[in-house]
Amino acid sequence: MFANPVLLLEINEIPWRVIDALRGMRHVDAFFARATTWTTTCDPSWRLSPWITWPTFHRGLPPAAHGSRALGQDPSTFAGSPIWRDVRARGLDVGVCGSLQSWPPEDPGPRGFFVPDTFAHDARCIPRWVEPIQAFNLAQVAANARVIRPRVALTLAPELARVLRPRTVARILAQLASERVDRTRLARRPIFQTILFWDVFRRLYDPKRPPALATFFTNHVASVMHRYWSHLFPEDFAPPPAARPHERTMRFAWRVLDEILGDALAWQRQNPRLSIVLATSMGQAAVDRAGHSGLEGAMDGAKLLEALGLGAGDATPRLAMVPQIGLEATSEASLTRIVDRLCTCRAESGDPLFYVERRGLTLSVTLRPLARADLDAGWFLAGDRKIGWAAAGITLHAVAPGTANHVPDGVLAIVGPAARAFPAGPSRAPIALETIKDPLLAFVTGSREG
Repeated sequence: MFANPVLLLEINEIPWRVIDALRGMRHVDAFFARATTWTTTCDPSWRLSPWITWPTFHRGLPPAAHGSRALGQDPSTFAGSPIWRDVRARGLDVGVCGSLQSWPPEDPGPRGFFVPDTFAHDARCIPRWVEPIQAFNLAQVAANARVIRPRVALTLAPELARVLRPRTVARILAQLASERVDRTRLARRPIFQTILFWDVFRRLYDPKRPPALATFFTNHVASVMHRYWSHLFPEDFAPPPAARPHERTMRFAWRVLDEILGDALAWQRQNPRLSIVLATSMGQAAVDRAGHSGLEGAMDGAKLLEALGLGAGDATPRLAMVPQIGLEATSEASLTRIVDRLCTCRAESGDPLFYVERRGLTLSVTLRPLARADLDAGWFLAGDRKIGWAAAGITLHAVAPGTANHVPDGVLAIVGPAARAFPAGPSRAPIALETIKDPLLAFVTGSREG
């Protein structure tokens, strides 16, 4: 057994304010009662998004140096090396589950595993028995990155039977039944992605003989915070919401985190050398979206290309977060054609339709927020051609405006000997996000003993 194993729980975008507001759960309280804590900081000039802040954490480099700008980006355009690759390069095993920008899978070592993120270009995993579950996950994201359908998960019964705990199956069935009575419970569906993949992680992870570094990424608290911050912190809004049913959704997401921490603490009792590192990369805070149209678009990359007179010979669509898509061009000439045509697209009012960002041969295409009149028009202009939303593969969904967005300050909390790899200081002292990798790597690889 390796002397300094670390379990890195990547709990996306939680700030200290939310942790303090949702305390009172057994394992959360036990974890933070023992944890050494810091407040992670980002440079104010950075564009705050998880596919920028997490590579900063993993690679120990600021965004301008590591070059990660968008989901679906060609990995060959990244600079630096993620911590799991450096650990493996020293001959140690790694276990990766869902960490952002982790595709394609890499050799994790004989006791390791590698399950790339939910925006991977394909379903390859190590071990291969995870691939049907990952394929289901990617299909759900392709259909609508905001909605995970528990009923469809049951069609994977042969694959899931070896992974899911009976309590997880019971939970899925209870969720489906409860939705018929209380429609607000539909908001819990994305949380089941984390419940499912934590069962996968539990099946892969052996706390008695763990890989030197294991990671588990989840966005389930962050996604709920984005939408329902006002239900947990009504005092941030004037006027406050008249009803707050999704405070319960927030607490359900928190119970799932409580269970994850409970498992992690139990593993540490079995293996006292294990360190548990909880990191969030940044946080969230209230945001005013009073001008939001109430509609949000999702795009089908293949249909959009076709509507613009392009096709499979020009680019391959890649997964991204709604309202974005990724496109991987087949050549520089194709990339230039795609960018030129996207930049001719205008709403009825004349406002640009897309924000396009290039990195190598990959493009991140974002449907800009538009006025309700532009959306209700049902069409946009591409040069002098009028194209309907449906013909371009753009579907509009009624959504509640989000009530929180990204802020630079996040959380770092460590239970176990890895805490001694970092400078001592007061609780929640600031620590720059790009400075965390090196001491953590030194601890894991044994060049700084716990």
